Amino acid sequence: MCTTGMIRLSTGGYVLFKNKDFGRSHFDDRVVLERDVFGVCGTTSWAGEDPSLDQFSGFSVGANSSGLLCCDSNVVTLDEHVNYDIMVEVALRQGTDVASAIDAVQEAVAKKPTSWGNMVLIDANSAASIEIRGTQAVAVSLTGANARTNHHVNLGEHDLQEDKITTIPRFDSATKRLRDVKSVDDVFTLLRSHDNGNTGVCNHALHHTVYSYVLVRENNETILHVVQGQPCKNNRVIVRTIPFANSFNAISANRFISEYPSANKNNFGVAV
Repeated sequence: MCTTGMIRLSTGGYVLFKNKDFGRSHFDDRVVLERDVFGVCGTTSWAGEDPSLDQFSGFSVGANSSGLLCCDSNVVTLDEHVNYDIMVEVALRQGTDVASAIDAVQEAVAKKPTSWGNMVLIDANSAASIEIRGTQAVAVSLTGANARTNHHVNLGEHDLQEDKITTIPRFDSATKRLRDVKSVDDVFTLLRSHDNGNTGVCNHALHHTVYSYVLVRENNETILHVVQGQPCKNNRVIVRTIPFANSFNAISANRFISEYPSANKNNFGVAV
């Protein structure tokens, strides 16, 4: 289960955020960093408790050198379906903005049924959500600040969705809190919140928040703010500029990976 969203800052920058909730209390990310794309690897085994059984594919959150930011959240994982995390990778590798990313995702989803999920995308000029349901990929433009959780807002709730308990309260809580968000610090206040007790945006029941991500695009740079573990307990936010394009080389990539909060210190992208 996850809480995601986007907002534009008064300074002209824009923000994408995500709390990643898993079936275990600890998780170590795998990171892909290449010249033009950054992604945190997705996994279909997010609800499992045994790390040795993890199966990775696609990205759960990421950015590209064109300034596109994208993330997702689960609605239901289905056997014999493409992992919805793959669509975040499709968006970031094939899209240069929200419109071209939507085209790429809709084309990919139409080819083969995909597990159900919500995607949030934002660039300098526009933002959108994509609701994936099998071979459907319904895109809706977003204005202002928006949040998503683990149900389809536009396609509607469904008996198959995996979270029927916390998704609506978390969505309502995040949506309400976004009205007062004006800074990155405010975003983290939202991500640490417990408006509904242990099943708040920061999750301690049913599932556990294992990472918080805030991506900020401003002044032609993309900055990652990331916390490992539950953000209400861990105040140590790692802040690093993602070395895209001409800033990307073996030294900058290795430094970024080494400082990323995970025991996995390998770069799972294409070799520099």
